[in-house]
Amino acid sequence: MELAEIYQETVTAKTSDGWNLRIYHYLPIGKNVVRYPVILCHGLAANKNSCDFGQPGTQEWERYSLAAYLSQQHTENGAVFDIWVPELRGGGQPTFDPKKHPERYRWSVDDYIDKDVPAVIRRIHEWYKEKKHDVPPVFWVGKSMGGMIAYAYGETKEGQKNLKGVVTLGSPVVFGKTGVFLEFLSRVTPRNVSIPIRITDLLEKSGDLANHFKGMGVNLENVDPVILQTYMKIGLANVLSSKVLSQFSLFFKHMTFCRYPRYPWMYDFFGRVPGMKKVFTPYSYTENLHRFTAPLLVIAGGLDKMAPKTDMAYVKNHVGSTDVTYLEFSKDAGYRADYGHLDLNLGLHARKDVYPKIYDWLVEQSKTSP
Repeated sequence: MELAEIYQETVTAKTSDGWNLRIYHYLPIGKNVVRYPVILCHGLAANKNSCDFGQPGTQEWERYSLAAYLSQQHTENGAVFDIWVPELRGGGQPTFDPKKHPERYRWSVDDYIDKDVPAVIRRIHEWYKEKKHDVPPVFWVGKSMGGMIAYAYGETKEGQKNLKGVVTLGSPVVFGKTGVFLEFLSRVTPRNVSIPIRITDLLEKSGDLANHFKGMGVNLENVDPVILQTYMKIGLANVLSSKVLSQFSLFFKHMTFCRYPRYPWMYDFFGRVPGMKKVFTPYSYTENLHRFTAPLLVIAGGLDKMAPKTDMAYVKNHVGSTDVTYLEFSKDAGYRADYGHLDLNLGLHARKDVYPKIYDWLVEQSKTSP
């Protein structure tokens, strides 16, 4: 497909605390357009290349981009989707220069949930109003942390209203077999201060760390090494608040997906002490999964070391949704490969194995009443 045939625009969503979030918008190519927009959200320290790899119109984009797959027609009169790919604060080209405004890099995962997600959905709704269309609920497809924040947002009244359905790919809420790479990163970041950091800088400075990332993050037999190397260069080229990694260290230590505690050291010390736990324990998204009621597709990789399939199974058994589908992508389950974490999107066979399952689920869910 030629670039000229692809209708892409870039819009901006402004958060309540002044961040301008870039959103890449792909209008559907075809006549049978689903009325519910689809948001594709990246994971921790990533950007749009997590779910929308490559430049539009290139062979890499056609093969690896989920945005490309969902926005294009595959059969005569087949359904196509209106696709929105946001970059959370710090992703892509950040609003604030980290050298000039280091004070802006003090956010946590909670800010993604409380500020970024609502801003993205609000901007999409504004676009629909501008086009004089009805304002629909949205589908949210989240990779890794992008799915975690969908669980958290879906526990709120606003989320219960705005989410038509959610697809998560390797998105844990318990951390029974935590990824060593993520645990290492979280433990080397300072707890008492929040500073801007670049994951790409850490990987470039340490070949051992880069190799460990590859070993933990992907099934090397299911990925083109050139694609993986390119992703590590462009997909992680963002500025991150170290407080996010500090919050992940709390997830690992306390085995729960929770808000950042007011007194993190006290939570560390008293978080498991009977009688004191309730005093210092922050709101746990994990313990409140029953509040998440949207239709849900949980996707797990059979060899995912960052989000093991046992942790994915926990999600499907504890959400409050009455419509839950669980898919494990492995050879035992009948697929072409045992999928790791990154190769759920960047794998050699993702377009044939994973993407059609997401597409079919979204099509079926779009037929149900909102």
